This record gives sequence, C-alpha cells and structure tokens, in this order.
Amino acid sequence: MGRTTKRWLLGLSATLGVLIVGTIGAGYWASQRLEPFVREKTTQFLSKRFDADVRLESFKVRLSWKSTWEVLLNKGKGADAKVEAGPLVLSLNKYPNLPPLLSLKKLRFTVDLGSLAQETAVVRQIRLEGMDINLPPKQPKPPAAAAPGGKAPPLASPQRAAGKGTEPTGLPPAGDDAEAASAANKKSSAPPVMIDVIEAPGTRLAIHPKDPTRAPLVWELHKLVLRGATAGRPLDYDAELTNAKPPGLIHCKGQFGPWVSKSPSDSPISGDFTFENADLSVFKGIAGILASKGSFQGTLDEIIVDGSTTTPDFRLTHSGNKVPLATEYHAIVNGTNGNTILDPVKARLGSSSFTVKGGVVRNAGEKGKTVDLNANIPAGRIQDFLLLAMKGSTPIMKGGINLTTRVLVPPGKGHIADKLQLQGTFQLIDGRFTSATVQNKLDDLSRRAQGTPTDQGIAEVPVVMSGDFKMGGGRIDFPKLFFSIPGADVDLSGGYIFSNEALDFTGEAKVEARVSQMMVTRWKRWALKPVDPYFAKQGHGTVAKFKVGGTRDDPKFNLKK
Repeated sequence: MGRTTKRWLLGLSATLGVLIVGTIGAGYWASQRLEPFVREKTTQFLSKRFDADVRLESFKVRLSWKSTWEVLLNKGKGADAKVEAGPLVLSLNKYPNLPPLLSLKKLRFTVDLGSLAQETAVVRQIRLEGMDINLPPKQPKPPAAAAPGGKAPPLASPQRAAGKGTEPTGLPPAGDDAEAASAANKKSSAPPVMIDVIEAPGTRLAIHPKDPTRAPLVWELHKLVLRGATAGRPLDYDAELTNAKPPGLIHCKGQFGPWVSKSPSDSPISGDFTFENADLSVFKGIAGILASKGSFQGTLDEIIVDGSTTTPDFRLTHSGNKVPLATEYHAIVNGTNGNTILDPVKARLGSSSFTVKGGVVRNAGEKGKTVDLNANIPAGRIQDFLLLAMKGSTPIMKGGINLTTRVLVPPGKGHIADKLQLQGTFQLIDGRFTSATVQNKLDDLSRRAQGTPTDQGIAEVPVVMSGDFKMGGGRIDFPKLFFSIPGADVDLSGGYIFSNEALDFTGEAKVEARVSQMMVTRWKRWALKPVDPYFAKQGHGTVAKFKVGGTRDDPKFNLKK
C-alpha cells in the first residue's frame, strides 16, 4: 500500500471520527439543552395563548443528520427539529369545574430551531391525534357603569340578554366590546408563533351550555386542517364532519379567529358549507333526503347563517305523498345551546311559495327543543298542502289559498304529525273538490240554490271558503268557517278527523231560491209553495240549518230543526 493511499485512509478515518464525535456531541447537546428549551417554549406559548394550565407528559426532540451539523455550525439557523409529545391537557384557569379546554393523545410538529431565538417562531407542520375540545359557555358581562352626566348605558335587547341570539350582527365584537377583547388578548399575549399547517383528524368538539345540567353540543370532525396560524390574525380551516341529527355529511371551509382567550365563545368564525344526504326520517313523522349549502359568519355563540335547502322527496310518513320542498333562509344560531332563530325562511312547497319566521329553541324547564314558527302563504295552492297531509295520491280539493298560521311542535317523543299544532286563518279562492261525488253534490246544490235544479249547464261550480282553524291531535277544527257557492252562502263550524276522514259540521245556509224553487218536479214545487214564507228570512229566499256527517268521499247532508 503506497504512502499516498495510507495518508488518504488516515484522513478519511479522522474525518469520519470527527463526524461521529460531532454527531454524538450534537445529539448529547440536543438531549441536554435543546429538548428542555423547546419544551419550555412550547409550554409557555400554550399557557399564555389560551390562559390555561398545561400538563404535558413525554416530550422528545429529534434532529436529522443534516440538522445536527447545522445546529453545530450555524447555531440552529436553517435547522429543523422534529418533536413528538403527549399526552397533552390544557385546562382553562377561569373554568376549573369544566372538562379541559383541550386534551390530546399525541402531538407531533416540526420547528425551525433558528426561529426560536427570533421574534417569531416558525412551526412547519403540526399533527394532533385524539384531540378533544371543550368550549366553555359565554359568561355574562358585568354591569356597565353609568355614562358621564348620569345617563345610564343602553340596555341589551331582551332576546340577546336571554341568550337567544336574535340580534343579527354576525360580526366580531364592535366598539367597546372589540377594544375589551383586544386588550384582553394583548394582556395575555403569547410569544409570537407562525404555524404553516395543523392537521387534526378525528377531533371531538363539545360546546357547553350555561346550564350545567344540560348536555353539551358535540361534533365529531373526521377532517380538520388549519393553515396560517399567526397571533392576532384569523387562520384558514377546512373541516368535514357528520351531523348527528339529521345524519349527513357537512363540509366547511373558511376562517377562524383570532382566538379570544378570556372569552372563547367570542372568537370569530366565518365560512361556506355544504350539507349532503341528510336523512330526515330520524325525526318521527317526516322523511326525505335534504341537501343544503350556504355561508356563515359571527362568533361561536352567535353565528349568522344564510343558506338554501332542497328536499325533492319531502313527505309526512303517515300520508307518504312526496312533495318537493325548497327553502332559502337567514338564521341566527346560538352555538352554546343550539337555539336557532329563523328570520326569515322563504320556502316553496310544490308550486306554493310562503315565508316563515320564528325559532327552534329550548325553553326553560323543557327537555328538548320547541319549534315555534309563524307562516304566511299569500298565494298558495291548497292541493300542495293537502297532498302532504292526507292519505291517497289525490288531494280532497284544488284551488288558491291565502293563509297565515302559527306552527307549534312541542318537544317530546312521538311522531311530528301527532305533535304538530296549527292555528290561524285562511281564504280559499276558486276551490274545487277532486271527488266527483262531492263535486256533483255541490253542483246539484248550486242549481237548486239558484232556483234552476235541472240546469245541467251549471257544473264544476267554484267554492269560496274563509275562516279560522286549529289543528292538533289528528284533527282539524273550524270554529268559524264561511262557505260559498253560486246561489248559496253557508256559515259552518265543526271538524275533520284525518285518520278515518270523518266530517262533523253544523251550519246555516242562506239561499237565493225559495224552498219550492229548489224542487225538481212540478208537483213538489206547487206543494211546497205554502211553506216558502216560513224559510224566507233576512232578504234570502231560504234560510236553513243543517248538519254534515259521513266521510270526505261520502258526505251526508241533513236539515236541522
């Protein structure tokens, strides 16, 4: 072996020795100095950023071979450290009785070591596994001091004070609220950190109500990706979750933050969403597959939502008739209790357009939420609503309808159709019965009422109705009902039972023709002429009281004494 070769081998051995010793030295330095340093920085950031107590078990730092030498030669500049830690628990100092704000099984991230000594630390990527988030309820604000001059400050609206979220601001806190939130964040500001990407699949999010006896709202997020997390600025998020009821896939994309550590429920949120394949059959009494999309903005405890829905196969299960339903809505959602205010909903059922206002709220002392809505149908088609409510493929009647009603569905078990309560007024215009038997009897009644009982040219006579109604318990009652056909006006009261389609009405008819003129045969006309004066009243040819029984397909008319 030549002298040159020996020198080369000796040089190579020395170089390898230096590399090995350097690498071992860097590893020793990382374990003795770097690991505690990064752990301290991590704990400090989490504690100050979330105003929380931090419990972190294991914490390991690994350096790549390249990073090891960059640590030695460049004092960490350009070097990355990979961190694996966990379990991690963050408990809010203000809410010692609530579950931890955040708990996770494992935390992985990559940090630029050189940035730890700079103004802003740079974290390349974070992966959070097995994460649970528990958001506390919003706390009431302390009473505001009187304004200069002895004037009291303006009071919040009763709805907002009750936590119903009916003030559609939809924006982060303004004015004094914004300044207070900003001051609170600055006071407890964490060391600046810029995070490129956070991935947290399988996250569980629970929003706790003010009432500790009530269960929190829980969301299971299959996918959660956060980007551009920087102190004082919103971050971008992309999330997918399965809605519990009705079940369906929700995809959300938008911005969240900045985080308000002193009052987490005031943290702003906005974005766009889609909701697909929502199965309405989980609500007893209705069925159909709903799809929805829209946008939202606000804070966690008051989210303003503008969206639309389509349910092409909407139906009540007791009737089974499918009627397409589409809506456009503006809603205020209280994220802490799930109360939803609808103001308004523009809907279309079949060919009928209408508007709805009201809410789905949990009232004091109730288990479950109450649906309480006011609906206005200015120019609908009655067949759309009858087809939805009644059995059979043909509605009992067709025609135009104007209607205003209150819709109430109390909480509790049972079918929606059984719990549904309606109360309002209506006007039926140009109505016609779809049953040939019923329509023929009405045509015959109109001929007789006009004094021409044999005139077959009088057919398909229209019906006009108006009155008050109240529906509940499987029947609809009409305390006051006006019914009119050509030649006769009728005042009615009574009800209709949906299960057996039974009619039960009493009323008074005011007819143009006299009793004798309503007879078909000539001898009956002559025979009844003497009794005409007894029935002629109030300027009408005949006034008579009667009763209607039977069923919708086979009604029975009888005169009352």
